Amino acid sequence: MRRRAAIMLVALLGLVLAGCGGQEAADPEGAQLTLAAPRDLVAGPEDPYYTHQTLRVWEPLVSVDDKLRPVPALAAAWDVADEGRRWTFTLRDGVKFSDGTTLTAESVVANIKRFLRIAPRQSAFFSLDAGMEAAYGKLGDVRAENGKVTFVLDQPVADLPSRLAGFYSMVQSPKAFTASGDFGGKPVGTGPYTLVSWVKGQQAELAANPHYYGAAPAYKKIVVKVIPDANARVAALRAGEVDGLIDKGALLPGQVAAVAADSGFRVVRSPSVLTHYLTFNASRKPFSDARLREAADLAIDRQAIAGKLLAGTATAGAGFLSPVFGDLADPGITTAYDPGKARELVTAAGTPTAPVSILISSAETGQFPYTDIAEVLRAALEKAGIPAKVTVAEATKSVMEAGDYDIFLSAYSVPNGDADYLFRRFLRSDASWNVERRLGYRNAEFDKLVDQAAVQTDPAGRRDLYRRVQRLLATDRPMIPLAYQDNPIVTTSKVGGVTQNAAYVVDLGKLAP
Repeated sequence: MRRRAAIMLVALLGLVLAGCGGQEAADPEGAQLTLAAPRDLVAGPEDPYYTHQTLRVWEPLVSVDDKLRPVPALAAAWDVADEGRRWTFTLRDGVKFSDGTTLTAESVVANIKRFLRIAPRQSAFFSLDAGMEAAYGKLGDVRAENGKVTFVLDQPVADLPSRLAGFYSMVQSPKAFTASGDFGGKPVGTGPYTLVSWVKGQQAELAANPHYYGAAPAYKKIVVKVIPDANARVAALRAGEVDGLIDKGALLPGQVAAVAADSGFRVVRSPSVLTHYLTFNASRKPFSDARLREAADLAIDRQAIAGKLLAGTATAGAGFLSPVFGDLADPGITTAYDPGKARELVTAAGTPTAPVSILISSAETGQFPYTDIAEVLRAALEKAGIPAKVTVAEATKSVMEAGDYDIFLSAYSVPNGDADYLFRRFLRSDASWNVERRLGYRNAEFDKLVDQAAVQTDPAGRRDLYRRVQRLLATDRPMIPLAYQDNPIVTTSKVGGVTQNAAYVVDLGKLAP
């Protein structure tokens, strides 16, 4: 009898303990989420940002919505005065860093001045350029005034909130940085998560930030694995090893339909700022001849690439700015597929004596079907009379800087919500990309229009200037848009609250069982 009573007591105690175990014990799946991305979303202490914005360890002053419009983040509101020369940002109340200290206007100013001090600086995400003009324009001063942050500019900036959106207004505790501007330890931000640990190239572990000012995240722990191979990512999803795939190129376009057809998964697709571009090396023959750049443009069947190789997850490119840029994009620009005229141009210019190289990054082949697209491009060029070959490289930057390429296929976006970044960083005569990577593009009218648009505070006037810029590019063809890419991501059907903005940033803080 005593033995039976003891057994019953143990069983009863077990039931009581199970009932008192809390949400984590009753719902262990709700306590942790495991995701995967094609790339490492942590870059480490040498990087200006340490982590990508997607991990929600840090937050910017301003973010963007699904239409690339600036929306409040740490800044609750902003005002402009002096015809665009003075911008004042009002901070959100009650915000603390993950170390428990309070966000102040002074701490925001310290972050902006750090960027100015350490630039130029390379980043795995978005590099800091000398002078930071692409981020802040011609900045005279940034200061804390009455609990607000004021940017004083030597020249008007039409859209400073858009420029600041995302990386260029990252805010972390000044205590996180050493005197040199490097990180002295882990990042200390204001987001819903903190970085607990990181194994380079393998995974990052995040924990809920106990000092977060907003609603507490539903998942106490998130692990983000790095799985560069696209097929391996989907295999991990189907095997239940991960609960979702995020970031740009999370799913190859050809994988989307099959994954979406499975009721166990939820695919979210949204227009993104990602555009597939072909960049020409016009600093040497054969593409120093504008006729051959036009011939290459006419030889490409964009509709087939977008509809078949990109499996309908993209639309054919035309104007330099994708439709995500709204009124700034020029809907009047069209492209033609005309192999016959392409052959005529090649005949007139002369057939290149050696095959032109189509350069692609081995890293991007895990995000997009670039191997297949490059082969289609090669065949199209050869049909037009331009012999071609495909070159896959791990370090495309060094290849381009050596000038050892003719065409580069890659996807580009902006770190904020501002079109000026693309023009000023890539194509202006003194742009780092243009100069260092041998584009050879020089057009004084283009430079003038870009500079005028940057200070034009009238929306209609700025729109007209940018449309003139895009018409110039459609004629000169230093870079041509191949396709405008949607960004498909996926989670299991058990995960809710999945949102993604136009800069393909998933809000981890809103994910919930």
